[in-house]
Amino acid sequence: MQKIKIHLFGFYSLFKEILLVLVGLLVFIPLSFLGVIYTISKHILLLDYSVKRQIQPILRNFILSVDGFANATAGELLNDVFKIKQESKLRYGKWYQTISAVTGLLKVYANKDTWLRKMLKILGKNHCEEAITEMEHEYYIKEKNR
Repeated sequence: MQKIKIHLFGFYSLFKEILLVLVGLLVFIPLSFLGVIYTISKHILLLDYSVKRQIQPILRNFILSVDGFANATAGELLNDVFKIKQESKLRYGKWYQTISAVTGLLKVYANKDTWLRKMLKILGKNHCEEAITEMEHEYYIKEKNR
């Protein structure tokens, strides 16, 4: 009986998450498109339109969000492909990190170079290393010294 309760609770939690995703998609996708259209229209009408000020931040945030989503959803796949151990502190799969940053962290702090890092060089010679935030550097330096 206890085992059935645990499975039902897991199913209920999963159902709540799926429902939250659906509501989020129904609200945030239309809101995002409306926000982009509003921003462009507003600044064209005010004659102070600047791609650098208005569109680039929107696109950059979108790209970072998609990258974090891809890292979260494909994390297990990337960890298995690159043979990253389960107990490793440096792993793909965290929604708040980009794939590039994790790839750079693996190179810098675990001396693990991947074909993915080499492929991402098309975005810049040191793209993955430059994608690492200062806070990530500080955290992994402390972890390495433990």
